[in-house]
Amino acid sequence: MSNCLFCSIIQKKEAASIVYEDSLCMAIMDIFPLGEGHVLVLPKQHAVLISELEKSTQAHLFTISSRIVEAQRKAGFGIKGTNFLLNDGKAANQTVPHVHLHLIPRKKGDFLTAIPKLALHVTGLFGKRAKREKLNQQAGRIKQHLSLET
Repeated sequence: MSNCLFCSIIQKKEAASIVYEDSLCMAIMDIFPLGEGHVLVLPKQHAVLISELEKSTQAHLFTISSRIVEAQRKAGFGIKGTNFLLNDGKAANQTVPHVHLHLIPRKKGDFLTAIPKLALHVTGLFGKRAKREKLNQQAGRIKQHLSLET
């Protein structure tokens, strides 16, 4: 889709800090992270709702997401836990109309700092944009630990 931000990123028309890419999906660092190491997993096919994707593509997104979470933990992000977040449609607060799965590393006791950031995300204000250099560094740390073996 020509006016979709995530389609533009997938087509490399917009900058992104890429963690992973294959023929079906791309994983990038969130420019407005809810926590250090926050990754978005996007299908390359434009779809607003996950149900618009083939079942095999849906399964692939979650398989890759699980591997990225393992790599996040090995890189020191989300050692205590991770939120897998999928806002499926506008009524579910999906702010970019393209399926995307958030992988948000959590730390023990970070609830009070996470709530204001989440509130900004839900309202569409997003908060402070992360610096590309920092996101590239985090992406590199995650990639270093990413195992794609079955």
